[in-house]
Amino acid sequence: MSIELHLIISTKLVFMQKRLKTSGSGWELYFSKPFLQLLGYNPKETMLLITSDNKTIYVEPIEDIEKYKNNMVKKLQRSSNSYGLYFTQPLIEILEINPETDLLDIEVSGNKLTIRKV
Repeated sequence: MSIELHLIISTKLVFMQKRLKTSGSGWELYFSKPFLQLLGYNPKETMLLITSDNKTIYVEPIEDIEKYKNNMVKKLQRSSNSYGLYFTQPLIEILEINPETDLLDIEVSGNKLTIRKV
């Protein structure tokens, strides 16, 4: 008897689906500290470049903030044992979501996150 094992390796992985949570006048997407550390993020210090295209938001860490001074750059905000990425109304509009009901796909590729509506 022989057993075949097929392993498909993808550079992109839909890691999770999450909902946004209300936070002041906006919304936040929370991640655990261990998850962020797996991505190589230092949750207290890492600066994140936020870009968008075609109803999708891309998040990637940057080191040279001066190089991206005309772009959207954010830090994660601590909340209990998690860290949140704050979504203002323009980001909600880019995704074309209802933050109270819609789920988001979070795709991981290296240390970059791709966020889009399910």
